[in-house]
Amino acid sequence: MSAMKPHLGRYFWLINIAFWIAVLGLFVHIQYGAAEGTEYELTWLNTWVLMSPWFLSWIVVTGGVFHSVAHTASVARSTIRKVTYQVLTMAGLLSMYWAFCSAMRIVLRDDSFADYINVFIFILQNSSQLDIAIYLGILACALGLSFYHQSMERNIEVKHLQNQLIQEQLKALRSQLNPHFLFNTLNTIASLVRLKREKDAVSALAELSMMLRKILENKNDSDIRIKDEISFINSYLTIQKMRFSDKLETHISVAANCLDLEIPNMLLQPLVENAVQHGSQLESNQNPLSLNISRDENELTFTMVNKVAQNDHHDGFGIGLSNTRERLTRLYSSFRLELRPLKEGLFETVLAIPIGVHHA
Repeated sequence: MSAMKPHLGRYFWLINIAFWIAVLGLFVHIQYGAAEGTEYELTWLNTWVLMSPWFLSWIVVTGGVFHSVAHTASVARSTIRKVTYQVLTMAGLLSMYWAFCSAMRIVLRDDSFADYINVFIFILQNSSQLDIAIYLGILACALGLSFYHQSMERNIEVKHLQNQLIQEQLKALRSQLNPHFLFNTLNTIASLVRLKREKDAVSALAELSMMLRKILENKNDSDIRIKDEISFINSYLTIQKMRFSDKLETHISVAANCLDLEIPNMLLQPLVENAVQHGSQLESNQNPLSLNISRDENELTFTMVNKVAQNDHHDGFGIGLSNTRERLTRLYSSFRLELRPLKEGLFETVLAIPIGVHHA
């Protein structure tokens, strides 16, 4: 993973050029004002020309510094080798900077190149400390941006890996859930056959075929519309009521403004299946099972009421309910899944999830 691209983009060069032109303009203005009215007074343009090599050369030096930092960040090296590389880069870039500025000073002042060595030494004696300080400041900025970019890339990569992990974990949970549901449904159809209710068994197989088709159609979708989830649940309840025709009295109510909202695929099915198992084990008939879906501003609420045995603590049946809680924990930072007893042997399950919150 590289921290910065070795090839610097156009925005870097635009900002780099604009910055050093602005710095040059500021210092030209100061120098021009200081020399005005003295024997060293020059026009503003001449002042700009004389000072431009000293400042505009930093455009190239800055590019070299950022390129060297990007290069060392993109290549696996030890700290000592990276420091050595930066020291040698600084020596090379500053040497070229001083050599160029010495030559430009001679050209702009119309002096002789025979004095080049003396001019070079003069520059080293008078401006090298300031130039090194400026270079180190640029290097600090380049390193800071490199570390920041590395940190951002690591965070993005970690989040990407976390999302991938969550998706794989959710797929694993769903792969456990579907066989669990299928086992119960096939068990229901087998019971109908044993009871010589062939017509109901054929109808149940037709409903099961439609449900399996929906599962295959949505197997790669993490979300599903509520109306499609309810259609799936209705098919499941149709099959169950064929087996427990006198045991269950079902009612589903969905607010109109909830039908097209999306929820995690197969979220409600295990809750309904759990309630069916409770109702089917009771000795009484016409055991109620109601599901109400409504929304309140940014919260979607599913309220299910079903009848349970008096001595039933409603701890859940097997993998379905525990998988639902685990899925919710992975999908949402905040949700409510409450199980509470009501009067007359009824039990209420309330699930509330946020609307419009992105989930994995």
